[in-house]
Amino acid sequence: MKSMLKISCLSAASIAALASCQKEMTPAVAPEQPSAKTYTLTVDATKGEDTKALSLDGQVLNVKWADTDQVSVFAGDWSGDPMGTLTAAASETGSTTLTGAVTGANKGDNLNFLFPRAEWNYTGQKGILLSDENSIEKKYDYAAATVTVNEVDGTTITTDAANFTSQQAIVKFRLTDGVSPVAVNSLTISANSGKLVTNKSYRGLEPKTYYYGNGYYTVDAGSGGYNDNEVHNKLVDNDLGTKWGQNKPSGGWYIEFHTASAIQVDGYMLRTANDTGGQSNRNPTDWVLKAKKNSGDSWTVIDTKVNNNDLPNANNTETDFDVATPGEYRYFRLEISNNKGNGGYMQLSEMRLFNYADFGQGTSYGNITVTPDAAASELTVALRNENAGADTYTLTATVGSGTYTFSKSGITFENGKYYDIRVPMNAKKLSYINLNKTSANLFIGGTVTLSVSYSSPSDAVDKTVSWSSSNTSVATVNASTGEVTAVAGGTATITATANDGGGATATCSITVYPEGAIVWDESNWGSEYSYQQGAPYTNSNITLTMNGNAVFGISYWGNATIVCSSYGAKGNFVFSNSLSKNFTKIEIDPGDHGYSWEYATLGTGWTVSGDYMTGYKVTWTGNASTVSLFDSDDWLDQSRVNSIMFILN
Repeated sequence: MKSMLKISCLSAASIAALASCQKEMTPAVAPEQPSAKTYTLTVDATKGEDTKALSLDGQVLNVKWADTDQVSVFAGDWSGDPMGTLTAAASETGSTTLTGAVTGANKGDNLNFLFPRAEWNYTGQKGILLSDENSIEKKYDYAAATVTVNEVDGTTITTDAANFTSQQAIVKFRLTDGVSPVAVNSLTISANSGKLVTNKSYRGLEPKTYYYGNGYYTVDAGSGGYNDNEVHNKLVDNDLGTKWGQNKPSGGWYIEFHTASAIQVDGYMLRTANDTGGQSNRNPTDWVLKAKKNSGDSWTVIDTKVNNNDLPNANNTETDFDVATPGEYRYFRLEISNNKGNGGYMQLSEMRLFNYADFGQGTSYGNITVTPDAAASELTVALRNENAGADTYTLTATVGSGTYTFSKSGITFENGKYYDIRVPMNAKKLSYINLNKTSANLFIGGTVTLSVSYSSPSDAVDKTVSWSSSNTSVATVNASTGEVTAVAGGTATITATANDGGGATATCSITVYPEGAIVWDESNWGSEYSYQQGAPYTNSNITLTMNGNAVFGISYWGNATIVCSSYGAKGNFVFSNSLSKNFTKIEIDPGDHGYSWEYATLGTGWTVSGDYMTGYKVTWTGNASTVSLFDSDDWLDQSRVNSIMFILN
């Protein structure tokens, strides 16, 4: 199919406007080029015919053009700056009309069209891919077409049709543990051949032009420095003998600076300082470079380095880095979050921005990492592999704090094809759970929140639990938060069960005091370490009277406890109340202390339940206004208890 390209001469003003769009070669000013004949070029173009109706689980991959899309026109050998820029007309069908000004097109010429920011619209897909500035497409792919100028006749040029190809395979990964979906926080894909494209550079042909000179950069802000001689301003002061050095401040190191006008930035140089050879741990390893064209714009991340060790262990040595997103910018912000010493002192001597002399399609390779907006078990990814044959792909999925890998060999990702790879994660499951409490006492209406204080293994994929109560008439529990609410007197067991299906559980025993109960425990028996011997102790209208030999005290052994002891001497404990009521039940709970009631003799007229000789909960029942729990002829051997509950009627 051929398209008619209509061409008309532009005015001198239009030619001047086009010339102003040429790349700025700072610091040197490029000489003006001889005037070339300029035409308005209009061409019918189709984008991605081979992928326009790709089906993903019944959903349609729609290809569209936006009126903000721009296509650069290059000579057939990709040499020099663009001959012009074409702007698309909005279209939902995949076909559009590209219109713009170009110079120097002749019969028989081959023209290359380059569209570096192809937009594709996925309908109903969970994966993030092409819809925002952090998408794979925006960073790692392009679309291109080649046309031939068949005829130049007055104002009309006839060319081949411009059919853009996506240069990518669309792959949807579904991640499961073999049975159920597993939501991942990120997915990293690597190719054994090392030919997986991670950055298509549309520039990159030597030589480079570095931007520098006295006063070329104006510093706007920064994190400071070790002293005035090593402050952040020294990074862009055009003096290779100075440096920026600083201990890590809160939030990390940073500097903001700008140029007099917007410049084309393809990369930047960082120079180590004068003592790096002996202090290599001062070299940055993690940083982000941000930029914007106008002061009121939002910052755009144009390059990110994580655990990068390219800066050498050598003094005053320069290293160049290409930015991931080249373009025209005026304002810059360098943020350094870590260095080889994992913090401490960081230093750099100088930073200079640069651009390349010509456009090119330089390719860099590496892993592709897809990070969804939220954990997702389905991710749609754009892959471009320059290995022509089958390859082995390794996928690394991050699930919470765990990392899991899966490899598959013999795969050829073809452009425009759909692949459904089901990835068994073999997720580790919890084998042990420990709770923040193993027992708790509550009054009716009271609450306590249980939580998992420890679980194993640490790299289990799903560490969440669900909560349940053995007796909801006594205590209920929120299944997801672990909040327990006391409903009525009695006991209930709260169980935490791992949600991963591995069977791990843990329990907490809940005692709910009945109506009218009075309790002595750490909430009301005082906050100071103290003992009383012989003297009465009163709390909540109940008085404990001891004979001269007995001791009652408050002690703190990790948590507050009551200590009852006669220290080898004989003595009894008598409870009375000022409410004119009779005791009908007294319950002593030693909790986790496990001390026995050895040598204790119960008071007469009361029935006891519980194994008081081995330190478990003991309950006395009867009906009297005054109760003597221990015979005055015996002794009590340093028994510690968590609580004493009294029921009076």
